[in-house]
Amino acid sequence: MALSFHIGKIPVRVQAWFFVLAAFLGAASDTRLILLLAWVAIVFGSVLMHELGHALTGMAFGLSPSIELHGMGGTTSWTTTKKLSHVQRVAISLAGPFAGFAVWFAVRAVAAAGFIPRTPMSETILDDLFFVNVWWSILNLLPMLPLDGGNVMAQVLDAFMPGRGERPARIASIGVAALMGVVVVATHYGIWGAFLVLSFVAINYQGLQTLKAREDDAPRREALKQAYEALDARDAGRVLALARPVALASKTPQVRAEALQLVAFGFLLEGRVADADAAIAALPAGYQPHAKLLEMRAAAITASPARS
Repeated sequence: MALSFHIGKIPVRVQAWFFVLAAFLGAASDTRLILLLAWVAIVFGSVLMHELGHALTGMAFGLSPSIELHGMGGTTSWTTTKKLSHVQRVAISLAGPFAGFAVWFAVRAVAAAGFIPRTPMSETILDDLFFVNVWWSILNLLPMLPLDGGNVMAQVLDAFMPGRGERPARIASIGVAALMGVVVVATHYGIWGAFLVLSFVAINYQGLQTLKAREDDAPRREALKQAYEALDARDAGRVLALARPVALASKTPQVRAEALQLVAFGFLLEGRVADADAAIAALPAGYQPHAKLLEMRAAAITASPARS
């Protein structure tokens, strides 16, 4: 269940878990209904403004953004691909936290002008706005992936080490998470702080494993390139000879999916529809067979119905 709407051209999707966890965090400090509702509204508006900072900056660089708010906060993704400079990527990352700072300064200016009555409730709401827009933005600037500060660190490292910045950024992120763990223990910040530390360590450890898998698969892409050339030449035997070992040894879903589809193409060139179907069925979760592969399969069935 999710709430979907648009802000201008930007699609926004809000998962129900976003509101549930926001309410859980708010109830940990104050269970009064009106203040709890205000807290949820503040978290919703502030996180949305944070993601809009990313989205609008990306649009200025020619990207098409979409926003999703979920249990761990928010994510801005891009439906168009475009090569950006390191400076542009850094600007997109920094735009989110600085949008939070801008929200807080705007609220303080309104309060200073006397447009917000000074009551115990309004003071609590202002404190919550400061906490979410300032302290959370500062946290987001820590040099730790997948936080915005971590993305900035990764881009800076990649600028000095072209194509090799992710590994040191992941290792540094685990180190920063470990330091956070020390702070959590020293300040008795509780289960929520421990959960954050463990999640950051797990995310970056998994990122290192994925990076290693991509590096292991890099040499196999040359075999896939040759397999595509063999496919263009309709050399079924060579397609299978090149693609089958890659399909068996690949470490990443993307390379495995490419190799399996080439295997299926090779089988179809030989009229072996059942074997092609087995290769298609083995595609990793989330990957669909190419339209041309399905067209070739249909043609093979039409040409040799008895062999399908």
